[in-house]
Amino acid sequence: MLDIEPIRRRRIYEDVAERLQQLMLDGTLGEGDALPSERELMEQFKVGRPAIREALMSLQKAGLVSIANGERARVVRPDPKHFIHELSASVRAYLAQPAGMAHFQNARLHLELALTRHAAREASPADLVRIGDALARNRRDLGDRAAFEASDIAFHYEIVLVAQNPLFNGLHQAVVQWLSQQRKVTLQVAEAKELALAYHERIYDGIAAHDADAAEAAMRAHLEAVEDFYWERERPAG
Repeated sequence: MLDIEPIRRRRIYEDVAERLQQLMLDGTLGEGDALPSERELMEQFKVGRPAIREALMSLQKAGLVSIANGERARVVRPDPKHFIHELSASVRAYLAQPAGMAHFQNARLHLELALTRHAAREASPADLVRIGDALARNRRDLGDRAAFEASDIAFHYEIVLVAQNPLFNGLHQAVVQWLSQQRKVTLQVAEAKELALAYHERIYDGIAAHDADAAEAAMRAHLEAVEDFYWERERPAG
C-alpha cells in the first residue's frame, strides 16, 4: 500500500481567507485598502457570516489585515515582527528541550558572525558613528548591570542595522527575547561584563578598520565566551 496522506477537508473560512489573500497578492487589494463589508463579502462568496468572520480573524492573526471595532477590515503591510512573534510559543517549548538552548546559541552564532562580516565590509561612516555611540554607552554602563544589559543589546543591534534588512532586525529582537535566560545567568558572573565590553571593543575595532576577519573572530570569541559562562552554571546533569 502506498504511503499517502489523506486529503484534508478544508473549512469554508479557509477558502474565503485564501481568496482574499490572493486579492492582496495580485494587487487588487493594496496596503490601506478597506475590505468590503461583512454583508458584501457574504453575498460575493455565498457563505454565512461566521465563515467571513473566521476568515477575517485568520487574516488578522497572520498580520495581513487590521480590524477595529465598528470599522471595515483594512489591508496592512506584513511586519516581520508579527510573524516572528507568532513563533514565540513554539520557540519557548523548543528551548525547554535538552538541546534547545544549544541549538539556539549555535543559530545566533552563525547569524551574528555573518552580519558582523557584512558590517565590517559595508559599514558607512554614519554606521560607525552609531555603533561607536552604542559602544560608548556600554562602557559608561559597566557599573550598572541592568543598564549594561540594555546597552549590550543595543550594540549588537546597531551592527545588525548595517544590513538594512527588516527581517534581520526583527529576528535579532526576537532572539534577544528568546535567549533572555542566557543573559540572566551570564551577567551574574563577576567578570562577564568586563569581558563582554573588551570583546565589544575588539569587534568595533575590526568593523571600523573594515577588517572582516578580525571583526568575525572577535564576535565568535565573544559569543563562545557567553556560552561558556552559561553552561558552567547551567550544564545539565550527566
